[in-house]
Amino acid sequence: MTPAARIAAVIAGIVCLLLGGAVLVREAAFAVDGRVRWPASTWWAELTGDPSWTTTGIAAVATGAITVILIVLAFRQVRGGGAPEIIQFAVEDGTARLSVPALGKALRRRFQAMLPGSQVTDVAVRKDASGWSVRVEASVPVCDLGDVHAAALDAFRDDLQRIAGVDLKRLDLVVSSMRAPAKPAR
Repeated sequence: MTPAARIAAVIAGIVCLLLGGAVLVREAAFAVDGRVRWPASTWWAELTGDPSWTTTGIAAVATGAITVILIVLAFRQVRGGGAPEIIQFAVEDGTARLSVPALGKALRRRFQAMLPGSQVTDVAVRKDASGWSVRVEASVPVCDLGDVHAAALDAFRDDLQRIAGVDLKRLDLVVSSMRAPAKPAR
């Protein structure tokens, strides 16, 4: 989410909280004492009293635009930002850049070398608020998944730390299928 979208979402949230708070206070005042008179604003009276097509149209367009903007902002917040394509890190004489897709290919080869007979269908390297994570989707031979996960996590952590100074926080291992190991030829 871009900074401008975050600012717009925060402003919209604050405005909604203020309006909701004002309505809550007004309703509480009416509930406590039925004799309280709290006249509606003139613009509200004009809008609801004898509305014209102009005021109704303006109100509908404004409400629709605000609704669309808030839905788009909510969708962008839930979807999250795009993953970085380049990891830039410091080296002795400056900086180095590492392509995230190239790193994914290296991790794919590393996993397949660690677990012979496995076929990796997808490797995703992402960075979010909690740190770097890797998601490996693979078809593997029958094995202890806990041991495979622990070994892959240790190996990937070591590799990423050594290669790019990246601290891997999470490894998601998604097994699409498990197959019996191939029988040796006779």
